[in-house]
Amino acid sequence: MDVEVYYSGQRGGTMPYAALPAFRLFCKQNGFQLKWDSTNKRVDLDSGLKGKVCVLFTGISSGGGTAYEWEVLGNVQKFLSDSGMEVVISQNNPSLAKNTDVAIRFSLKEMRVLEKPRLIFFQSEDEKRQDLVKCLRAELQQSGISCHYKVTKNQKQPSIVHIQLQLPLFTEVSKRKLYAEKIALHLASGVLEYFQNGLHIQPMAFLPPTILKLFYSTMLITSDKESQQGEDEKPWTEEQSTIQESNQSSAEDSDSNIEGNSESDSEREELLILAEEELLDQVVTIHPVEEVPEQVEMRTAAEVYFDYTLIHSESPEKPYLLIGTLQVKNTGNVELKNPIVCLRVSPVDSIKMGGQVLPPKLVETMAVQGTSGLKGWRYLEDDWFAQAMERGEYWIAPIQPVTIAPGSTESFQNFQISFLKQEAGKGIVVEGVVLCNDQTVHFSANNRIAVSF
Repeated sequence: MDVEVYYSGQRGGTMPYAALPAFRLFCKQNGFQLKWDSTNKRVDLDSGLKGKVCVLFTGISSGGGTAYEWEVLGNVQKFLSDSGMEVVISQNNPSLAKNTDVAIRFSLKEMRVLEKPRLIFFQSEDEKRQDLVKCLRAELQQSGISCHYKVTKNQKQPSIVHIQLQLPLFTEVSKRKLYAEKIALHLASGVLEYFQNGLHIQPMAFLPPTILKLFYSTMLITSDKESQQGEDEKPWTEEQSTIQESNQSSAEDSDSNIEGNSESDSEREELLILAEEELLDQVVTIHPVEEVPEQVEMRTAAEVYFDYTLIHSESPEKPYLLIGTLQVKNTGNVELKNPIVCLRVSPVDSIKMGGQVLPPKLVETMAVQGTSGLKGWRYLEDDWFAQAMERGEYWIAPIQPVTIAPGSTESFQNFQISFLKQEAGKGIVVEGVVLCNDQTVHFSANNRIAVSF
């Protein structure tokens, strides 16, 4: 009798019922979660991290780089979700940290006097997350970014590990992206190492099903090839032995009697002819391998970039005018729905946002009427201006439902940013990030707008 084996709800194959006790011990030793259904004769396996919850928080400071933070934490979420745990990203809901296994806050701070990037670990004097901090720091040190500790007294949320990336002001976009990728990779690795040490499980127990399947299929194929090679070599050795014995017999017959040798040669030829005829009579049937339809991997990806024009002002009293468009091209094979745009501007008090973007209360009366209803763009919140002055971010969403098909492009067109001439050595920076599919995926712009004086 065979037993059905499922992993994360997907059928993996079957195994002999007699192997069930040994299989249970193997899963227990490596950290897999196993459930045996005796009625249906079915084994359900799950990741060793199923049921674990990780909450990731963005920064809360007034100058926080939420767009960049979303990019980093979005990548961490992708890494950890594949391992079987539940991962939640929140902007500012500290109550989520009370009943969770891991709570991490990642923030960004840009500093004018800084020459190289660095990571700061904020710790309270009564730090309760020492093991987690050690794992995170050990991994993040491998990113090539220097790590430092800063002890804070009377920390309001001691259960949250706060890590801040400090970047030199006007760091190049390519370097910012590189730092984001490195931090996300090592941050996720540190969380996994923390669970591995605390739960005493093997990394195999939280590998994605596709990687496990690839690993075991490779092992099985190698084993089959080796066993087949052994079977092929065995008959060949016996055949060689038979030929050698035949040759020795022929040599002895040749020494004793030439005529007998001649007769034996004739008989041997007849036997070889009969053997060839018998081989030709044998029909070997080759059964064609049933072709399995190739499964297309679902890939969510997009290319986001700015197109803009800067209108220069000769008078110091008249502002510069920047007219821009944010292009979102779907480069994956999955639809992107209802994009939300975040424009981060710096310095906040020097920039005014304009263009065809409506406050939510004015959508019904001032939005453009299209064939399918109201269309255009609106600010996401009623208090959009107060939030922009506090965080330096403008959150904008389409009025009508928008779906970007694979290969198609959607544009947030003709937004306007005005600003006065800045002091020498200062500048204006605009960055963008797009959130789609109920804010589950995030794409940062490949370029940013920077005007230096």
